[in-house]
Order: sequence, then structure tokens, then C-alpha cells
Amino acid sequence: MSTSSFESLNLDEFSLENPVNSSAGRRSRLVYLSRDSAHFAEVEDLFNKGWRHGKKARPHIQGIFKILWPDSNLEPYLQYRNQVQARIRARNEAGNEKLLFHGTNRACLLGESSRNILLCGLKECYLCSILRASFDVKKCGTKNAFKRFGHGIYTSACSSKADDYSCNLSQDACLRTLLVNRVVVGRPYKRYRNAPDLVKPPDGFDSVSSSLFNNHLLTSLQITGEIGWDLNHEETVCYTNDAVRPAYLVVYGHKPKDSPKPSFKTLMSMLFKTPLVS
Repeated sequence: MSTSSFESLNLDEFSLENPVNSSAGRRSRLVYLSRDSAHFAEVEDLFNKGWRHGKKARPHIQGIFKILWPDSNLEPYLQYRNQVQARIRARNEAGNEKLLFHGTNRACLLGESSRNILLCGLKECYLCSILRASFDVKKCGTKNAFKRFGHGIYTSACSSKADDYSCNLSQDACLRTLLVNRVVVGRPYKRYRNAPDLVKPPDGFDSVSSSLFNNHLLTSLQITGEIGWDLNHEETVCYTNDAVRPAYLVVYGHKPKDSPKPSFKTLMSMLFKTPLVS
């Protein structure tokens, strides 16, 4: 086994330091996926199956980028996932990490083409802010005042629901974007009604918080909203930053057709504003 292969076994798949993620010696935070790659097929399938709003035509995926992270950013997530996984195995329950969608504001043209991969510094570009440092629970509600399940990070398996929150602030943007995130779901506390005052789930679930309540550690920092009286499509809410890391950026929509180039005869006619004899 080569040194690179050995190193890659000890590095997370989404690590910026993993040799498998380098291309011709270059490393970028966003890696454009070819359409014949297994990752592209997986994310495309999730996107298409998750598009459940019948009145919204399902758009075409124009591109998918894999999101890479420095190990210093991945380590808290991986440690948290391992803690949750250990508890799940003890209870013989499946389902730890899921890929879920999140829509947010984009003020730049990130992802509009395979070459648009540099993060912007615009304050109003929440997409680049998330891609730079991941999610921050403290910023929850910056865009939407109503929080169905309180102050947390909202994701959903329903891509068409996440699309409702995707917004282009640049008039030059032609396509739309969604984040596909690795989410440590653990053992979810399920609700069927709105609970906007929640700040954490009830005691007895599968994540661990350092916060003390009634002299014992609160467990479970995640809630799943089930389809019910107040909810048409499920969503998952996490209350700790370490439970979520963006994994893919999906770029979708319909590119405007390039206008046909006018012929020489048409150009001359427009220039002199006189018809030319055939």
C-alpha cells in the first residue's frame, strides 16, 4: 500500500488534507464532481427523490461540488459523531449520520460554473459564511424570525422544502444552490406540533451537551419534525454546531440559452440602420 493510500485511510473523506481530494497537486475547498462519479449519482438521487412539492417543477441539476474542510474544522464533528454512534450501538439502533438539505442566501456567483469556486467576503452572503466556518446556532433566525422548533440549525430530506429558503441576492445569478449536509441525527425526539420556544430536546436522547440542567447532563441536541398538523414536510433541527457539516453544494435550475450570434449581414444592417440587398 502506498503512503498516500495509507494516509487517506486515516483521514475523513471530506478532509482537505486527504490525498484523494487533490487534483494535479492542487487543493480547493470546492471540488467539481463529474457526472459519472458515484458521489454525483448519490446526491442527484437524494435531490430528485426529495423534491416532493407537486406544484414546483423539479429543476435540472447543473453541477455538484464536494465541500472539503481543514481537519481542525472536521475534528469536533467527527468526535461528536463517534460519541453518538457509541450510544446508538449500545441501544442497537440504526441511523446516525444523514445527508440533509439546507437553503440560504447567496450574494455572489459561487457555483454558477465549474470555475466559480472562490468564497466571497460579502456580509450578506450566508452561503459563503457557512462554507467558510460551517453553521453557527447563534445566527439561527438571522433570515427567518419564525423558528418552528426553536433556536437551532434546520435541515430537511425534502429538497423542494429547502429550496423555499434558497435566495439569490445577485441579479447576475441564473442558477440556485442548496447545501447537502452531513447531520448527526442520533435518536431523534419527534414532534407533530410547532414548538418555537425549544432550545433543546427533552432528556434521554443520543447526543450529549455540556450544559447542566437539574444537576445532570442534558442529552440529545436534535429534533425531528414529523409530518403532522403543523408540518407538511419533515425537518431536522440540531442545537449544537458540532452536529452538522456541509458536504456538497448542489447547483440547479435552467441556464438561459445563449442568444444566437447575428450574421455579418445583420450586424451591418444594425450598424447603418439600412436594409442590405440580398
